[in-house]
Amino acid sequence: MRWIALVLVLLSLSSASAADPAAKRVGKADAEMSGRDVYQCVVDNRFRSYIQDTRLVSGDRGAATQESRLLMTWSSFRDEQERAVKGVLSKTIVRYTDPFDLRFSGYLVVNNDIRPNDQFVYLNARRKVRRVNLREEAVFGTDFTFEDIVPNEVEDGDYQRLPDIDLEGRPVYVVEVIPKKEENSEYSKYVIHVDKSSCVPLLTRYWDEKGVEVKQLTVIADKIKTVDGVHWPMELTMRNLQLESFTTLLVEKLDPNPKLDRRSFDLRRLESH
Repeated sequence: MRWIALVLVLLSLSSASAADPAAKRVGKADAEMSGRDVYQCVVDNRFRSYIQDTRLVSGDRGAATQESRLLMTWSSFRDEQERAVKGVLSKTIVRYTDPFDLRFSGYLVVNNDIRPNDQFVYLNARRKVRRVNLREEAVFGTDFTFEDIVPNEVEDGDYQRLPDIDLEGRPVYVVEVIPKKEENSEYSKYVIHVDKSSCVPLLTRYWDEKGVEVKQLTVIADKIKTVDGVHWPMELTMRNLQLESFTTLLVEKLDPNPKLDRRSFDLRRLESH
């Protein structure tokens, strides 16, 4: 599982249509929508591909702060009928651009349709690519893990719609997501609060395998930017409830729907810089 992120945030960019994703809700009234329908609306609110330059600012209760930077390249690998191509739904490359000692190091995540995802890391200091499990792998010095920032697919979980609420004056859908076993998620569940007007999750709450709420991800509604009909959060904050720390992710540059050669996601390209 990856962001919702960016969010999924995450971390998350499949439709290049200029149509508002909130208007594509499978033709159902609010009361008829299932949890999966709501999550599909979240997934529809994305580009076919994107390149995003992000700055992450982390802090703790002692007021210490530090920064890191990432360049994320994501592309859907679905066909015109939205089916996986050769079993692949999407691919993501994440590269550190700062701090200097991690520069050019990166990760490749292949989100597969049925079998477990493929995950690889390239550490520039070692000049070597190796297969890894990114479960609980933290983005350097932050409260985000790579699971939080790599976009999710609707196939990644099971969904239950909960009663709608108002969140700071905005009507939201509430959906409980249970990651599928093959996703090997660090979370037992998470609950998303999805803005009805934009299909952007404004609040995501995460529980660990012991049933303890461990993190919360918030999106500032006023910092959502609309590009080609897609509502894109430009600022997100992840809070670690146990450590009382936080990380704010700021999108500094966004290239929506670039023409990416699929070979850009070949494993050997992970070593190039």
